Amino acid sequence: MHSSRRRHFIGAALGTAALVTLAKRPASAAPAAGLPRRILHVMSFDSPWRWTDGQFAGFKEGLGKVPAEFQVFQMDVKRNSSREAKARKGSEALALIEAWQPQLLYVSDDDAMEFVVRPLIGQHLPCVFSGVNKTPAEHGLDSAINVTGVLEREHFVESVRLLQNLVPGPLRLAALSDLGPQWPPIIERMRSTVSGLPGVSLSVVDRVRSFAEFKARLQSYPAVADAVVQLGIFALADTDGTNVPYQKVQKWACLNSHLPDISFWVDRVHHGVLASMAISELEQGRAAGRLARAILVEGKPPSALPIRSAVKGHPVINLARAKQLGLGMKSSLLLSSEVITHFPWEHDG
Repeated sequence: MHSSRRRHFIGAALGTAALVTLAKRPASAAPAAGLPRRILHVMSFDSPWRWTDGQFAGFKEGLGKVPAEFQVFQMDVKRNSSREAKARKGSEALALIEAWQPQLLYVSDDDAMEFVVRPLIGQHLPCVFSGVNKTPAEHGLDSAINVTGVLEREHFVESVRLLQNLVPGPLRLAALSDLGPQWPPIIERMRSTVSGLPGVSLSVVDRVRSFAEFKARLQSYPAVADAVVQLGIFALADTDGTNVPYQKVQKWACLNSHLPDISFWVDRVHHGVLASMAISELEQGRAAGRLARAILVEGKPPSALPIRSAVKGHPVINLARAKQLGLGMKSSLLLSSEVITHFPWEHDG
């Protein structure tokens, strides 16, 4: 968003005086010994959800036994998916920062980075992030002395190799995504690394706006692909313009596509994707929590703590999906993976 438009959205919530206060207020004094630190956690998405809840749980674990008082703000961008709605939620979060005066801001995922952290770059509030797909440069962090965190990096090569254990032979992959801004960096990394996978090609990449387009693309893939990489499914418009719940999208894909599929998050496997070397939400949060501890307890400035990636993956297989696709499975693979044994809708009602 152009800087003047961003200032307009923020000013609507805070007012000019509040903006000046945010920019010029000195760093919050350290709390007296034993008093809890105020930590605001801004989620791009919502709770309950394993991805967001796992990051927050990991953050608390990484933070350790630091007395802390938490507030949580949910941007809920699955429902607030337009740029205007995200900007409005970002303004609400900034207003909460102004009112509550936390000692540290912890955010998860890219939308919170863009609409909450970016307006605070260069100010006194220390900010720690996790689950971020865009590069630091894309988020304007090149000179952000008050920001550090953990980048989310998908395990594409490892997920494909896991799939090859289930579906031997050459693989033409089709990648399918909504129009969310977090997906293009992932697609580019997939394109740059697929050449290192013998017998594997990324033959199709589609980004779609609506659920109807998603269905049409998925049903066209058997003619051009052997497997599907499922990316964004959170911002697909229904016929009335509202977002289709991602669980409904995932269920439809599972019941109507006979191609094996991978993704990079454990909840996708839970809802019907065949397999993933999943990004560990707990590892993302733990790494961010350790950075927060270094800031709050050890007194280190965020600029002294390098932005990093959490590298540990987590193999997950949906056994119900494997059976549906008629795929055999080695016992050693099951023993070394988290195994989902049924589809969630089988127990609905």
